[in-house]
Amino acid sequence: MFSVAIVGVGQLGSRHLQGLAKLSKQSKFYVVDPNKNSLIAAEQRFNEVKISAQRNISYYQYISDLPGDIDLVIIATTANVRRGIIEKLLGQTIVKYLILEKVVFQRSEDFVPIQKLLIDSGVTSWVNCGRRSFQFYKRLKNEIKHEKINIKVEGNNWGLACNSIHMIDLFAFLTGRTDFDFDIDGLDNLIVDSKRNGFKELIGSFTIRTEGGDILELIDNNKYVGDMMISISYDNLRYEIIESKGLVFKHSSDLNPVKDTIYVPLQSELTGSVVDQILETGASSLTLYDECMRYHIPMLDAFNKHFTKINNKTSTICPIT
Repeated sequence: MFSVAIVGVGQLGSRHLQGLAKLSKQSKFYVVDPNKNSLIAAEQRFNEVKISAQRNISYYQYISDLPGDIDLVIIATTANVRRGIIEKLLGQTIVKYLILEKVVFQRSEDFVPIQKLLIDSGVTSWVNCGRRSFQFYKRLKNEIKHEKINIKVEGNNWGLACNSIHMIDLFAFLTGRTDFDFDIDGLDNLIVDSKRNGFKELIGSFTIRTEGGDILELIDNNKYVGDMMISISYDNLRYEIIESKGLVFKHSSDLNPVKDTIYVPLQSELTGSVVDQILETGASSLTLYDECMRYHIPMLDAFNKHFTKINNKTSTICPIT
């Protein structure tokens, strides 16, 4: 019987728990959250899902209640407390595999010490950037091969600061590169409240370029009307992707647009298959921690530079999650 724990069962963590209900293997689950109401809500959501194999589940308020050996842990807390939780967890528990939610940390200085801790503890860790597992993007990567690509993401109130890492990770996946240069001059001189209480968001645009000439442009514009659009161009082709509607339009220079579909699974649909794969093979289509930190760090540094300019005081803690 495998053992799997989730630390943090707010909105996202409880969806991870629902996904675990679909694991194909007999498993022991441990759920940790200091908030009793979150534990109650998570248990209710878990019970809504049809369980595919025998389950034994325990709910705790403290990490110290966890056993000394766990196969896999998902840390779905907010970014501001994640480093401390990882250190406490690995200080008391032997863990084989770790899945971290994004953004991973708020301070770029946290990445290298945690990288060393993971190595010293023998833990393989991934960041939950899931688009690499989408069949459409996998197929597109095979089509692109070594072509120079341009990606433009545009929408209204989609969480430019906290959600850009998903698009940056997709950019890294499709280009095979991580030598990113961040240009934040297009960000508005305004800081807004996040949908998550106590955190902040940015609006406007910023651009990322590689030495090979690839470009990623990310835009959050309150004048934009319609669903968020991901436009991916290379050679003489352009794909316009509306993930919220599961639609893709393929444009070429001499043809009318060809309509296709993209399947965008919910987190509650993804987690079970991801964890099954890790427990079976020790591998995952998610992004390894070591790769993701290569662009997490410059992204946080770029955002902190902008927060410093707006607040007129040095920012080393990026207030996003």
